[in-house]
Amino acid sequence: MDQLIIKLTGKIQSSNFDEWKNDLFAQIQSTNTELTTDDDFGAATRHVKLFKAAEKSLKEAKQSAIDQAADIQRLFTAIDDISEEARQARLSLERQIKARKLEIKKGILQSGIDVVRAFIDMQSADFQMIEHFRYLDRNSFESVVRGKAGIKGMQFAIDGLCDTIKIEISQKAAEVTNNGVAIDTLPSQYQLLFPDRHSLIALTQQALNLTIDKRIALFNEENTKRKAEKVINELKKLEEVDLNPDIRLHPESVNFVEKEKYRLVIDILSSKETAIEIARSIRQAYGDNDNASISSMKLTRLHDYT
Repeated sequence: MDQLIIKLTGKIQSSNFDEWKNDLFAQIQSTNTELTTDDDFGAATRHVKLFKAAEKSLKEAKQSAIDQAADIQRLFTAIDDISEEARQARLSLERQIKARKLEIKKGILQSGIDVVRAFIDMQSADFQMIEHFRYLDRNSFESVVRGKAGIKGMQFAIDGLCDTIKIEISQKAAEVTNNGVAIDTLPSQYQLLFPDRHSLIALTQQALNLTIDKRIALFNEENTKRKAEKVINELKKLEEVDLNPDIRLHPESVNFVEKEKYRLVIDILSSKETAIEIARSIRQAYGDNDNASISSMKLTRLHDYT
């Protein structure tokens, strides 16, 4: 557009206002408000600057006309009208630029999240049971497009993030599968120790192995204690006749038979500390028993028999 010039000497001597006005109207009407590509946004931004410059020129021209003459109100009114037209066109276009950019950005972000979600759905049933939030966190997607002004730049950043997340998902899916196999192939007597399988498969392989070893060790230790308690109870039953006061007071009610001698061998599998504790309890209970004598106790590591 040409520079707007108005010169007054009580009346308008010369002015290109009509041509200038028509040119500005043409610029406003030709503005593309359907913003899709980077070029569209670039052209719209240039129009914003043009309209802003037109507003400034009109204000300056008005002030110049006021300084030159006070009797041309019609010109001033026309200038005000066209100035407002330029202002409204600029504000409308700025709003459209901002809204359309935000709309396109949201679409690109959502498309990236949808790609990752579809990739998650392709994984194993075990993987579906673990938490997926960190792969779909919208903040991660917004972070990579921050500072990217163009559509191509935002799309490129999102595509790169999706590729990175897919690699992480594939690695975790493989780990989850291996964890499931590790639990499912345990001996049957240990299967009931892992009712929380769905959460355990999400652990790292190292953390899962530590959990498995800890639970099995505790199970074996408790099982050994139960067996030892059972043996001790059985031994106590064997001497019940000697300890029962009713039998001692009424010996005629009991048909005594000659006692036979038996050797009792107990094989206990436990930790060293537990084995020593059990041995000490047995010795305290039967060391001074007249009807039973402890001939020997020997603590041997399990691999000594292999």
